[in-house]
Amino acid sequence: MRKELVLKEEDIKKYLREASDDREKCFLLLYQVFENGAFTNLLLQNVNNFVRAMFYGTVTYSHSIDFLIKHLTGEDVTKMDSVTRNIIRMGVWQLAFSDKVPEHAAVFTTVEIIKKYNVSASGYVNKILHKIIANGRQSLDISQYRDDVKVSLSSEIYGILKKYYGKERAVQIGQAFLKQAKLSIRVNTLKVSRDELIAELERDNVKIIGTGFCDECIYVDMNDVELTELNSFKEGKFFVQNEAAMLASIIAAPSKGNRILDCCSAPGGKSTHMAQIAGDECFIDAVDIKKSRVELINENANRLGLGSVHARLGNALDANYTGEDFEPYDIVVCDVPCSGLGLLGRKPDIRLTITYSRIEELLPTQQKILDIASQKVRPGGTLIYSTCTLNKRENEMQVSEFLLNHPEFQPDSLKDYLPKRLFLEMSDERVNEACSNGTITLTPDEDNTDGFFIARMVRKKN
Repeated sequence: MRKELVLKEEDIKKYLREASDDREKCFLLLYQVFENGAFTNLLLQNVNNFVRAMFYGTVTYSHSIDFLIKHLTGEDVTKMDSVTRNIIRMGVWQLAFSDKVPEHAAVFTTVEIIKKYNVSASGYVNKILHKIIANGRQSLDISQYRDDVKVSLSSEIYGILKKYYGKERAVQIGQAFLKQAKLSIRVNTLKVSRDELIAELERDNVKIIGTGFCDECIYVDMNDVELTELNSFKEGKFFVQNEAAMLASIIAAPSKGNRILDCCSAPGGKSTHMAQIAGDECFIDAVDIKKSRVELINENANRLGLGSVHARLGNALDANYTGEDFEPYDIVVCDVPCSGLGLLGRKPDIRLTITYSRIEELLPTQQKILDIASQKVRPGGTLIYSTCTLNKRENEMQVSEFLLNHPEFQPDSLKDYLPKRLFLEMSDERVNEACSNGTITLTPDEDNTDGFFIARMVRKKN
């Protein structure tokens, strides 16, 4: 099975247009993720729930699936051709992680697909799947294997969680990421109250799961309703945003008249939220490096009816991206490029792409963005540093290093900025972190949000 068989991009598009079988569609989508590095969130348009579940399930459990194949059959997916290994992965997901697909159906349909794309491998695929079945259902229970397999994370990613959170907590966090991430939206309180929006969404058959610790947060279950097609979305009554990211803007605490810089702004979630908090009576410089992303910020700000967000091109790694004669800002927000380990529940392709070496490459970029941004904060002003990762090297350690090298800044307690509901539910250890270090880490196991880190610092007046 060493002979390589590669599907070309134009062929995949053609096959997708012609495919009527759900499993075949899923295979073609999976091929793009595993072999071509496509992003999962950009592929799933016009697919049904079965395809979506199989697709996300196969990507999410890919580390465990590859382990099961090797452990139970002795076969290594890296030595298979690209078509065969991805079809087998999809078949194993059905056997191990789906309770709705009978074994015979999983085997038969998988073999039928391989016959179309690599007929010479059909016997091999059939043999692999029957070997796995022969080991019995108990052998497919990943909870009995080593911890990285239990949570379907590469040894590198799991190792990071274990190093900074300990073995028991690392497993808890990893298992939380295996659950389907809840979808939250942010109410645009300049246009509608939370209760009014809830009532309107329910009339449009959107199921409301509950509200969050942020007053403007609503958790929803789509029930096959497309959010962006709703009138309430088109009228700018809400913005799709994870609650953890909402907290960064709340901690920034913008007010009327503030000059604010959001130096890595796209798609504009934090910029538009800060504008909302300040009653749209502030000035927000929303900067991003790509023209398409700047256009997206403008699109979102316009939809939400916000006039205080001014999106423009700029590279946060260029010391002059605000111009040489800029006026210092009251608030500067740095939501820096990061490993994205806090998004594993919503973007499972991160499990396939992030490595320790890639994270190490990000560290100097984060440091430089923060260093440059800090120069743009007025004395007495606020500097917010945030990431969507749980790697402390990118979070607490990055902030500690910054403060060591920038004595003109100091941490600022979060006590007066955290939502009461969140603050009351926090452990003593987290309260101390928030008050003493001016930092908070949100995790899926404790907070039911994405993994997210926020630090609030102030520039000394003298």
